[in-house]
Amino acid sequence: MKKVVLCLAILVGFTLGAARAAEPKGAEPTCGQMISSMAAIPAKLSEGAATVADMWEAHAALMGKDKDSVAEAKGLRALAKGHRQIAASLMKASEEMKKAASWAGAPHDMAKMMSDPKLAEASKKMVEIHKEIIAMFQKSLAEMEAQHKAMK
Repeated sequence: MKKVVLCLAILVGFTLGAARAAEPKGAEPTCGQMISSMAAIPAKLSEGAATVADMWEAHAALMGKDKDSVAEAKGLRALAKGHRQIAASLMKASEEMKKAASWAGAPHDMAKMMSDPKLAEASKKMVEIHKEIIAMFQKSLAEMEAQHKAMK
């Protein structure tokens, strides 16, 4: 479940980061365009959550009929259901982010935004969380690759 929460944190972090976009000038993208350009991230996270659900359901289908196996299969199916719900939410967020491209470029008081402690703290925290998420994904990937190699 922690990975799911972290996936959602990614989405929030990218959205907060986009809010710091500069006032539109010529070729500079608007906040809406920046948000739209990041819509592929929650879409890919949605795909990942759905794939994890597929994996857990396939695992559950192979479980035995003894008490412990039935309990594990039930737990796997419950996790899969939750991941499907998360996948749907992430895909909806992605679609909404795509629509942001049509937002008009609104003027921003960058001095006010840059001096806002809440925005500064959220931005700093976003960077820290992204680094943690990347490290977690790298560790998880290394473990999965080692497991696949051991199965061959």
